[in-house]
Amino acid sequence: MARDDDEIQATAFTLHFKYSKYTVLLFADPLTPFSTIKTNLLVILKERYPDGLSRSDSPSPTKIPDSILDIVLGVPIDPYELSKGWDELDTRGGGMIETPRSLGLKDGSKIAFAFVENDEDKEAKELFYVEYPDLDALYPEEG
Repeated sequence: MARDDDEIQATAFTLHFKYSKYTVLLFADPLTPFSTIKTNLLVILKERYPDGLSRSDSPSPTKIPDSILDIVLGVPIDPYELSKGWDELDTRGGGMIETPRSLGLKDGSKIAFAFVENDEDKEAKELFYVEYPDLDALYPEEG
């Protein structure tokens, strides 16, 4: 039997965290600090992908960091066209006070994540690596 604090509340957001070909769904109350959300994301990633996350542009998997301070998050520039890139969310300090609601996120929001070391300063467009299916190849036009 589930404890009361393990149950998902009806007001919880479903957040879609994206990296390479991976999408991790997390349920979070809109007022949950990003420090908690990042911690939950790290736990899931380490449990599910202990050898790291693979990328099509790299022969070796990306190691999952130990600290939430090494995770950066981004939201789509255009939520209807994810391939246009990502803008970094201001959660670098661990996300102690930021929440999904305070950053304007909604239920079903897509959030890219990336790993950095020593608070690297990179352009968000280069930082976030998300792969998308080629819809033209999947659904070619019929003659």
